Amino acid sequence: MARLTIKDIAELVGVSTATISNYLNGNYNKMSDRTRQQIAEVIGQANYHPSSIARGLAKNENRTIGVSIADITNPFTSQVVSGISEVCNKHDYKVIFTNSDNDPKHEIKNLVRLRSEQVSGYIIDPVNPNGTLFKTFSNENTIMVDRQANEIKVDTIVTDNESSVKEMVSLMKNSGIDEMYFVSWPLGGVSTRIQRFKGFLEAMNYPNNDSHLIQVPHHGAPEEYDHFKNTIQEIMANRGKKRIGFFSMNGRVFLRLIDAMQTLSYHYPDDYALATYEEFSWIRVFRPRISCIRQDSRLIGITAASNLIDKLENKTEQSPRLITMPTEIRLHESF
Repeated sequence: MARLTIKDIAELVGVSTATISNYLNGNYNKMSDRTRQQIAEVIGQANYHPSSIARGLAKNENRTIGVSIADITNPFTSQVVSGISEVCNKHDYKVIFTNSDNDPKHEIKNLVRLRSEQVSGYIIDPVNPNGTLFKTFSNENTIMVDRQANEIKVDTIVTDNESSVKEMVSLMKNSGIDEMYFVSWPLGGVSTRIQRFKGFLEAMNYPNNDSHLIQVPHHGAPEEYDHFKNTIQEIMANRGKKRIGFFSMNGRVFLRLIDAMQTLSYHYPDDYALATYEEFSWIRVFRPRISCIRQDSRLIGITAASNLIDKLENKTEQSPRLITMPTEIRLHESF
């Protein structure tokens, strides 16, 4: 038997859906005792249990935030999620998390599902921020984090990717490094990767091509990782008396680079200079310590959830903004 809805209950009693909603929310002053008794009898006979979402809709305040994550395995993401959860718990909002696994098709399915749940607002860490579906989202109840669209349609929270990388790479260059390489997942139109690479090129005054770009396969086949290692080996073998430096795009790329170098028996800072974007707790165990650009991923989640709830509760929505979070340069002994 199909589950009864508020509309079904209203038809059985012969009253409006608004009256049923008032009953479910304990507002009895606008109905007679007889109506109240009839509603109670029908609900009892039908064993009707309104969902929390239905209650929220009846009160026009479904206190649920839908969160779409591009890749839940990314250490950056776990910190963002932690910040979102803290704020939502504080303000008594439930959270529905979905993971797109870096697949645009999964992302669309997740967003459609969140819409079917009729959540109050959305926090989206997008796989493809330029996707057609995002054109249908409103700045009144949506915030994006990390990756940004070509045209900002909703509030988007990012870090100062370009300027921070330019500063770090400039410091590496000025320390006496003769040649630098940017190590990254395939750029693939991803704003964070492109902006960081742009900062690298500006610092080194290199042409805008891939002559100093080394791409690490993202979930690639073994032979693709072998090709990456062979590229590193060729650069190191042909460096001559040059002081070579590498800047990694993020923490997981950094691990791929370190793994390749150790396999080839090269060690920083004696054989090469090294720095990375992102500082996670596990980076701190490396010796010599790694120079890095620290972004406060948890604060990104806190800022996203706080701004969204402010928009939902206080109607503070304005023109879409690009909110840039500061980073911190941490210099250690890796170059």
